[in-house]
Amino acid sequence: NFKSIRNELQKKGYIFKTTGDTEVVLKAWIEWGENMLSRLDGMFSFSIWSKKDKTLFLARDRFGKKPLVYALGTNYLAFSSDIRSLEKIVESGGLNHAAIESLFRFRFIREPMTIFKNFKKLDPGSLLVFNEYGIKIKKWYSPNTIKSIKYDKEMSKTTIKDLVFKAVEKRLISDVPIGLFLSSGLDSGIILAVLSRLGKNIPCYTVGFSENKNYYDESETASNIAKYFGTKHEKIMLTSKSILSDIEDILEASDEPFADSSAIPMYSISKSTSNFLKVALTGDGGDEIFGGYRKYISYKWSPLINSIPYIMRKNIAKYLPDTKKNKISDFSRKLKRIIINTEKNLKNMQLNFLDQLSENEYSNLFGKKNHENKNYFYSNTNKYKDKINSILTNDFEFSLLGDMLVKLDRYSMANSIEVRSPFLDKDLVEYVSRLPGKHKIGYFSGKLLIKDAFESTMPKWHMNMVKKGFEVPLDNWLKKELKYLVDEATKNNVMDALPFKNIKIINKWKEDFYNGKRDNSWKLWTLISFSKWANKNNII
Repeated sequence: NFKSIRNELQKKGYIFKTTGDTEVVLKAWIEWGENMLSRLDGMFSFSIWSKKDKTLFLARDRFGKKPLVYALGTNYLAFSSDIRSLEKIVESGGLNHAAIESLFRFRFIREPMTIFKNFKKLDPGSLLVFNEYGIKIKKWYSPNTIKSIKYDKEMSKTTIKDLVFKAVEKRLISDVPIGLFLSSGLDSGIILAVLSRLGKNIPCYTVGFSENKNYYDESETASNIAKYFGTKHEKIMLTSKSILSDIEDILEASDEPFADSSAIPMYSISKSTSNFLKVALTGDGGDEIFGGYRKYISYKWSPLINSIPYIMRKNIAKYLPDTKKNKISDFSRKLKRIIINTEKNLKNMQLNFLDQLSENEYSNLFGKKNHENKNYFYSNTNKYKDKINSILTNDFEFSLLGDMLVKLDRYSMANSIEVRSPFLDKDLVEYVSRLPGKHKIGYFSGKLLIKDAFESTMPKWHMNMVKKGFEVPLDNWLKKELKYLVDEATKNNVMDALPFKNIKIINKWKEDFYNGKRDNSWKLWTLISFSKWANKNNII
C-alpha cells in the first residue's frame, strides 16, 4: 500500500524523488517513527539508522514473509536478509545441534533458530532496537484473533468473498509483468476466478510431471480450470533428467539446509518463467487459515479413533503398506498416518503430524528423549479456547513460517521472481481466524468457509476435487537418476558432521527404502539437503 501512504505524505508536504516503495518507507518513518509499521500492508524487512539518536532499527513484516537474521556480539550487531552474507562478516559460532534436530524432525529449521549458534531470525511482527544501551526486541504486531466473532453464514460468505477480491486486487499493483502459479487446488483456482471477475487476463503456469502422471501431475486439471475461465495457460513439465540438470542450484538456493521437496517445483516454475515474469500470485496460506490439509479432517474423527485401544491401532498400522505405488497403497499410507498419529491431546497429535521421526527413532538417532524443539512447540501456545482455531494458528505460526514461507521466498527469489500470496492478506487472515473453527472443517472436507463463499463462482467439479499436496515423485527419482545423492549424503564425512549417536538407523532408512518396505524418501532428502549445504560451506 505504498502508493496510498505516499499520497498521504505528499499532502503533508513531503516531496518524493523516486516512484518506488523504499523512499516511502523512509519518509513514513521520518513522519511517524515506529508507529508507521502498523500502517504498512504487505511483506517487508528493513533497517533504518537514526543518525540523530544513534539508534538502529530492524523491522520484519507481520507474518514473516521476508527474512531478517542477526548476530549480537559484545560490541556490535550484525544483520542481513541472508545467512550467507552474515557468515562473511561475523563469527557463526559453529553448527547449532538443536537446529539440526529440528531439520530432521520437521524438514525445516524452526524460527527463531538458524543453522548456526550465533545467528537468530527476528520474529515476525517484531522491531529490534539497538543503541548504546544494548538491544531491545518488541512486538509491533500481535494479531487480534483471540476474541471470536458471532458466525452468520450469509454474512461470512459475503465478507470473505469481498476480502479475497480486495486481497487479490491489492497485489496487482506492479510496473512489471504478473502471472499466476496455478495448481489443481482450490486456492489458486479461486484467485484465477477473482482475476477473471476483475477482468484481468493474467497468464497461468503449472508444474507437471510427465513420468508420473497418475499420482503427482496436476497440469491437466489446472489446464481445465484455466480453460473454464478463458485464461492463457502454460504447462512446465518436469522429468528426472530436467531436475538432474538443476539439482545443485536447487539445493543451494536456500541459505541453510531446507528439506521440503516441494521446493523443487517452486524453483523450477520460477526459473522457467523468469525470462518473461517478475511477479507471481500463489494460493499459499489458504490451507492454514481455512483448514485445507487432509490432517485437519482427522481432528474431527479423533474421538472415534481414540475409542480404539492404541495397541490395537498400532498392530493394524504395522501391516498397512507405506508407499505411493498405487491408489490403494497410497490410501493405506494415509490411513496408517492417521491411525498412528491420533491422540486425545490435540497438541500432541499436531506435533505427530509435523514430525517425520517417531519418538523412538529420534531418541535412538540423537541419544536423548526430550529436545528443545518439542519444548518450544508446547510452550508456544496461543490463547484460543476453540480447539480447531488453536490448531490452525499453531500451524500458521510454526510450519507456515518455517517451511512454506521459506520455500516461497528463497526458491522464487533465487530466480528473481517476487511471489505474492493474497490469502496471507492481513485483513483476510484476521477476519477468518476469528470465525468459529467448527464451521471451517467437516468430517469429509476442509475449507468449508471458502467453499461456501465461492460456490457460485467456481465450477462444482473443481470445488469437489480431492485435496492434493504440492508433491514430487521423490521416491522414484532417488531410486534412479538421483540415487547418487543418497550415496553422497550417507558417506562417513557427512555422518561425522552430524550429532548422530546411532548411524545404523540411517542404514535402515536406506535398506527399507530400496526394498520398497517404507517410503523414506523424505528422511533421505533431509540428509541430502544437509550434505549439500555442508559441502558448500566447507563443513565436510
